Amino acid sequence: MTARALLVLAALLSAPLIAAGQQDPIISVREEGGAYTVSARFNVAEPVAVVRGVLTDYDSIPRFMPNVRTSRVVQRRDGSVRVEQEAVSRYMLFSKRVHLLLEVNEGDEVIGFRDLCNKSFTRYEGAWAIVATGQDTELSYQLTAQPAFGVPGFILRKLLDRDAREMIDALRVEISTRALSR
Repeated sequence: MTARALLVLAALLSAPLIAAGQQDPIISVREEGGAYTVSARFNVAEPVAVVRGVLTDYDSIPRFMPNVRTSRVVQRRDGSVRVEQEAVSRYMLFSKRVHLLLEVNEGDEVIGFRDLCNKSFTRYEGAWAIVATGQDTELSYQLTAQPAFGVPGFILRKLLDRDAREMIDALRVEISTRALSR
């Protein structure tokens, strides 16, 4: 077994222990005028540098984020990155592939993003706020998305809530794995 595989296994085995010491994420999904806003807040027991490293490792996102199939950097400029992504979301019989071309602005405490291609969403924008709280890091996530495809609102709300929870769980494991490998 490789060192990386051992670290992933250690992080997965310790995930229940890590989660036990962390608060449950606070997540809300609301709809207004066809646009859905997801807000989430949670803590991780790792320093800001590790958290930023995970959030800005765009090419590795498909490895640890369950619904993301591809993610690649297509351009880098001063504090700005363009990232092309494809993801698939499934709910019961519903399955939708989404395509994004994200303009990401990497600030010190906020990583903002918005979709430039409008293939899957007429509006898709949000941000990660990262705040050191002693030895822990608090993350706040906000996404406003207005799909360019038809889907019943109650299904989309359930999808967005479920996907936010899965994203947070995957991030916590990846952040812990990277912290262990440091």
